[in-house]
Amino acid sequence: MYTHGKGKFHVRSLCEVFDDSDGKKIIITEIPYQVKKADMLVHIAELVNKGTVIGIRDIRDESSKEGIRVVIEVKNNADPHAVLNQLFKSSRLQESYSANVMGILDGRPVLLTLPVMLDTYVKHRESIIERRAQFDLEKAQARAHILEGLVKAQDRIDDVIAAGKASSSREQFESVLHGTQTMPGIAVFSFTEAQAKAIAERRLYQLSRLDVEKVQNEYSELQLKISDLEDIIGSRSRRLSILLEELDVMVERHGDERRSYIDPMPLSMDREDLIEERAIVISLSDDGYIRHMPVESFRVQNRGGKGLKGVTTKDEDFPKSILTCFSKDRLLIFTDQGRVYGLKAWETPMGSRHSRGTHIRNVIEHIREDERVVTILPISKELQEEPEGHFLIFATHEGIVKRSKLEDYTRINKNGKYALKFKSATDTLVAVREATDEDHVVLVSKMGRACRFQPSYTKTATDGTVSITVKVQGRVTAGVRGMSLKQGDAVVGMIATSNEETSVLTLSKYGMAKRSRLGDGEMHDLLDENGNTTVDNNTQKIKQYRDGYRKTSRGAGGVLTMKLDVDHGDEIVRVHTIPDDLDQLFLLTSKGMMIRVRANQTKATSGKATKGTRVMELRNKDKGGFTDEIIFSARLPSILVEDEFDAMDTDNDGVVSREEFEAAQAVEALTSGEEE
Repeated sequence: MYTHGKGKFHVRSLCEVFDDSDGKKIIITEIPYQVKKADMLVHIAELVNKGTVIGIRDIRDESSKEGIRVVIEVKNNADPHAVLNQLFKSSRLQESYSANVMGILDGRPVLLTLPVMLDTYVKHRESIIERRAQFDLEKAQARAHILEGLVKAQDRIDDVIAAGKASSSREQFESVLHGTQTMPGIAVFSFTEAQAKAIAERRLYQLSRLDVEKVQNEYSELQLKISDLEDIIGSRSRRLSILLEELDVMVERHGDERRSYIDPMPLSMDREDLIEERAIVISLSDDGYIRHMPVESFRVQNRGGKGLKGVTTKDEDFPKSILTCFSKDRLLIFTDQGRVYGLKAWETPMGSRHSRGTHIRNVIEHIREDERVVTILPISKELQEEPEGHFLIFATHEGIVKRSKLEDYTRINKNGKYALKFKSATDTLVAVREATDEDHVVLVSKMGRACRFQPSYTKTATDGTVSITVKVQGRVTAGVRGMSLKQGDAVVGMIATSNEETSVLTLSKYGMAKRSRLGDGEMHDLLDENGNTTVDNNTQKIKQYRDGYRKTSRGAGGVLTMKLDVDHGDEIVRVHTIPDDLDQLFLLTSKGMMIRVRANQTKATSGKATKGTRVMELRNKDKGGFTDEIIFSARLPSILVEDEFDAMDTDNDGVVSREEFEAAQAVEALTSGEEE
């Protein structure tokens, strides 16, 4: 408006948001000018009934003679800041006013910008000061001229008195003083017309008793005033100085504190601008209920128990996915049918420790009835702005992998799009991971096979042609063979990481868990406790061991990663990346039994043909069979355990900010590097 001379400004109600143990509330204490409170509340109620504004539970008018107080109670699963933004957008809590600042300059209409208004005002005030000084100067000069005549009259006071007595009228007396008439015996006077008039208007006794010294003093003062006024008229800096002094006087006399607050930031109706960026936890249950809550509200005690109250949803429901991110990160939600949906993390409904959340179909309306979420990937704001060098790796049940650029997916919204095509009608998506060129991928099948390769690895043939293990493909493509599977086998999990210290945890349906270090996949000499190489007594060769998962070619059948009880039909059902052995796992059986175990309760193994550790007793009394089986598992990052949270909350305010979260991750990475 000030830039172009026209525009729009907004007046908002004064509102305060409360989100504490007493519930979520919006309290309004001031409303815009000319807005009737009763009509405004009726309009808000109509908006709630129509569904235009969602998340409001109750509206109460608690106003009194002390002032306005309107309380809007917000539902537990709604974000009060988002509700307030809806009210600003749709109700009279916020009013918009248009302005067209038109003025007449030099006889023509002009849109007044702020510089033009200020310049015009300064010129106007400067002109006033100059004309005022000119008026005072003429007045002072006229008075000084009269005083000169009075002093001059004192020199011939006797002739002046005699001429006055001899004159028949005041007009004749003025003519004699002016010199247009003469009198016998009196020399001709030479007073000006103004001086003659001033002398003639005085009584004769006033002329005879005139205090000459007093007149001289007044005349001297007038000369100083005339000199000052002439300086003001001739000097622009003097006029501007007077202007500033007059403005100071005006501010002191009429100035008071502004009652309204002017926000210098541009007004935005984007809900994200009202969202505080903080570390949050998002949980998705097996029945499809999703919610988020602050990390500090989610954290669980570092001890055993019957279940995880931080992810309670409803009877016989279980958290299938728990992830940490920031409230302004973007979520990419992939389903088993190869579709992807995008939304902001803060758009997921907020819940409490004991609430069930909202069904994901109420959050993403276009998700299909027969679709099942398999992966939720948080994408940070930095990655959204600079996705170069980052990719998404897809894995399907039938062993197909695909590598696509992350930038092809960052702008997908709630309507959803296909993330990949399937080569067969029976194939489904298993997992999606974010990766870079340095990352290695490990595919794990339910029969205990693992295939490790680096998707970006390039190989040059003898004829000079260069081949890439997994070429980068577009969004709607089918991918390539990642793992060869035997009949009845299927890929059940995938990890993607460049950290060789990361552990891969495989979990079988009959309660066995095996945790192995990813490693570099190469052979190394076996050293004794003194650091010397050891020799095989039979072959006399230096003993060697393989560090972690052996590297294989893409499309290979893989190597054995876990020894399973094939007699009873045991198979791998879940695969987890364990970056920290303090991470915890939540296991759910088909009969509804749920337990929480620490990752370090599973023994770290280096042999690939080992059974691992029994983490859940599902065998019958005779231990000759099984009465239950694991159907789901979820990993809880160690930072959500209370001890770890307290260490991360460095300022002890009970809230984990982005800076604290990233600092904790940096310390963890540094510690891991020192251990290596």
